[in-house]
Amino acid sequence: MHQEQILPINGIQLWTAVQGTGQPMVLCHGGPGGYDYLAPVADMVSDMCQVVRYDQRGSGRSQPVGPYDVATFVNDLEGLRKHFNFEGWIVGGHSWGAGLALAYAVRFPARTIAVLHIAGTGIDHRWHAEYRENRLSALSGSERAEYQRLRAQREQAEGAEAERILGRLRTLSRKTDVCAPNQVDNLPSFDEHPVSSEANEKVGADWKSYTTDSKFQQSVHNLSMPVLFLHGACDPRPCHFIETLAAKLSHSTFASIPESGHYPWIEKSNEVKAALRQFIVDGTIDETVCTDLDKFHDN
Repeated sequence: MHQEQILPINGIQLWTAVQGTGQPMVLCHGGPGGYDYLAPVADMVSDMCQVVRYDQRGSGRSQPVGPYDVATFVNDLEGLRKHFNFEGWIVGGHSWGAGLALAYAVRFPARTIAVLHIAGTGIDHRWHAEYRENRLSALSGSERAEYQRLRAQREQAEGAEAERILGRLRTLSRKTDVCAPNQVDNLPSFDEHPVSSEANEKVGADWKSYTTDSKFQQSVHNLSMPVLFLHGACDPRPCHFIETLAAKLSHSTFASIPESGHYPWIEKSNEVKAALRQFIVDGTIDETVCTDLDKFHDN
């Protein structure tokens, strides 16, 4: 059963979708400023979990109403939990949504059964410089030159020209988010509903403040619930920052999904499904699964 609703949460209207039965789970999409594309992930576990998806405030089918900051987005998540009357839930997210899941777990640890951190960027702000280098390296010479030229032009562009440049930059960036070039067309397009540049800029800046705050960093390190850090081996967002973070948590697992990029469930659905399902059952991934993934990667 798949039910879509617009719900009054934390003073605004949020679009939601609920499917499945079993242990409660919420999936937070990336951005910030994007909207939900995680139905394929929900489908992988909907026989085990009652999965809530939603469009974060500012874009998609939810109201474009601020404030746009991490604390408000965490409060929106807690409002959803209260609406569905869940005692606790698995909090999962992809990309920026993985950071939101960590922020929620820090704020509401008693309500967080486990955390799914899928293709996130962790809490070390140095990831971004390396990400830019990896992304440029993944482009051809001509594409790299075009990307750098458009980045410079974007600083001075306005109106329709700025939107045109941004659109082309996004097209080039999408090519770096896959391991196999023929998978680009399978990535979420974000053409159907509105996206919010304002939410992206403001929440992104606020998240940077979170990740440079030593108290928040320590709070993440102190999380005691199970945490799965799942990352595509070809994702230009560097995985070694995520491995380092996972090693600092008392009950966490890092799983690299071979031959996949920023959306690993698109390129390696069976591997992602197996990892998620075992984590939901056991709160970890055993050595056999990790070894199998490593062997696959070696091949």
